[in-house]
Amino acid sequence: MRLVMISWVSTWENNVNLTITPTVTSVLQANNIASILNTVLFMLQVCLIPMFSKISDLTGRAEVYTLSLMLYIVSFIIMATAPNYDNLIGGKVIYAVGKSGCAIVAPILIGDMTDIINRGLMQALYNIPSIFGMLLAPLAAGALIAQGQWRWAYGINSILLFATAIPLIFSLWNVDFKARRLLKSEAEQEKGHEEEEKDNKKSFYKKVVWILNEVDMIGSIFLIAGLCLILLPCVLANTRWGGWGSPITIGTLVAGLVSVILFALWEWKGAHKPVIPATKWESSTPLWASLATLTIRLISASNWQYLLTYLQVSRKASPAKATYLERGFSSFFVVTELIIGFLMKRYRVWRPFVWSGTAFLILGVGLMIPARLPTSSDAFVVISQSIAGIGVGMLDVPLLVAAQSSVPHNDLSIVTALYQMGGSLGSAIGSTMAGAVWNAMLLGHMEKYVPGDYNYEKIVRDIDYAINLPVEQYNGVVTAYGEVQRVLSIISVCVASLTFFFSLPIRSFGLDESEEDRIKANAGRSTYTTKEEGKT
Repeated sequence: MRLVMISWVSTWENNVNLTITPTVTSVLQANNIASILNTVLFMLQVCLIPMFSKISDLTGRAEVYTLSLMLYIVSFIIMATAPNYDNLIGGKVIYAVGKSGCAIVAPILIGDMTDIINRGLMQALYNIPSIFGMLLAPLAAGALIAQGQWRWAYGINSILLFATAIPLIFSLWNVDFKARRLLKSEAEQEKGHEEEEKDNKKSFYKKVVWILNEVDMIGSIFLIAGLCLILLPCVLANTRWGGWGSPITIGTLVAGLVSVILFALWEWKGAHKPVIPATKWESSTPLWASLATLTIRLISASNWQYLLTYLQVSRKASPAKATYLERGFSSFFVVTELIIGFLMKRYRVWRPFVWSGTAFLILGVGLMIPARLPTSSDAFVVISQSIAGIGVGMLDVPLLVAAQSSVPHNDLSIVTALYQMGGSLGSAIGSTMAGAVWNAMLLGHMEKYVPGDYNYEKIVRDIDYAINLPVEQYNGVVTAYGEVQRVLSIISVCVASLTFFFSLPIRSFGLDESEEDRIKANAGRSTYTTKEEGKT
C-alpha cells in the first residue's frame, strides 16, 4: 500500500508537470526549446538508473530510496522558485536524480517480493493509481494556471511527496534494521571478533574506491558527458548558439564524440563493472527487450513532446483539455497493463502479447498522422492515442518480465536497470529529435504559410501570443504547426516497425518453468565475471 501511494503521487506530479509545462515555458519565453527539460531528465536517467541499481545492492534499498525521495522533494522547491528557464533546468537536474532512484527501486522491490508468475500482475497493480492522477491532476493544474499560480503546482507536489514518503521510508528502514541485526548475528557466529574489527578498520579511501568501481563512476561520467554534448546541440544550435557552424556548436559536438569514444574504450578495457552489462549473460533477451522499450519510449518522447503546445495553439484548448486529449494513451496503457498481467498469470505465456501489442502500436501511431491534422476531430485524436496506449500496455509488462526471467534472481536489479536504461535512452533521443525537427522545420513553414510581418521568436516562445495573432496569421501558424506535427508522426511510424524486429530474437519460455529451465531456454547460465574474478 505504501508503494502504491508513492506510485500515485509520482503519477500525479507527472501529469501536473505535463499540464503546466507549455504554460511555464511560455511565461519564461522558452516554449520552442521545452524539449530540453525532458532531454536533460532522460540523459541523466540513462546513467543514474544503473548506478542506483548497483548502489541499492551494495548499501540497501532503504538508503537509496530515502536519498532519492529527499532529492525528489527538493527539486520541486527549486523549480517552484525558478526565476528563469535556466534555473528551471537546474531544478530538473535534481529532479532527475531523485526520480531515477525511485523509478528503479520500486520495480526491484516488487521483483524481490513476488514470484515470476505473479510479477507481471503486481507490476501492473503498482501502476493502477496512476489513473486517478491522470483524471484529477490536469484539473488541479488547470485551476492553478487560471489563477496565475503555476509555481504552486510544483510546491504542492513537494508537499504530497513528503506526506506519502514518510510511511514507506519508516517501513523500509524497519525491515533494513531487522535484516542487519540478523546478518550481524550470523556473521559473529561464523568468524571471530578480531577478524570483524579488522574489516571495520578498512580505510575510508579503499571503501570509496571500491564503491566507485562497483558503480563504474568513470564510465558513467563519460556516458553522461557524451550524451549531453551530442544531444543538446541538436536543440540549441539554431535557437541559442548561432547555428551549426558556430564555434560553441562545433566544439560541443567534437567533445561529445571524444567522450563517447573514451566511454567505449573504458567499458571495453578498463571497467570492472560496466555501466552497460552487454556481456553479463549468455542470453541476449535482456538486450533485445531493452532495445524494444527504447523504440517505444523514443516514439512517445518525440511524437508527444510538442503535442500539448500544438493542441493549445491549433484548437485553442485549455491546458487541462489538451492534457485530457493526450491522456487517452496513458489511460489505456495502464488498464491494458492490468489485463495483460492477469492474462499472463492465467495462461503462463507472454510472447503473443508482445506481437499483438506491436500491431496495435503501429496502427495507433499510423492513425495519428491524419488524427493530428488541425481539421480533425477531438474524438479522432483520443482514438488514435488510445489505440497506441493499448499497444504499449500489451508490450511493457511482458518485455520487463521476459528480461527479468531470463537471468538469475541475484541479477534482478541489474537487468531491471538495463531495461529502464533502454527506455531512458530512447526518451532522451526522442526528446532531442522532437526539438531538432520542431525548430529546424517550423521557421520554413512559417515563412510559407504566415502572411505579413510577424515576430517569429515571440510566436514560438509564447502560446498566448500565437493564439492572439490576427486571424490570417493565426491560421498560417496552425498550418505550420500541423505540418511539423505530421512529420513527427511519420517518423514515429517508421520507428514503431523496429519494435517488432527487436522482439523477434527474444527467446520464448513458459512462466511456470523453474528459474534454471528459463535461463537454459535463454541460452544458458549467467557467465558474467569481473576482470578481477577472471584472474582467479
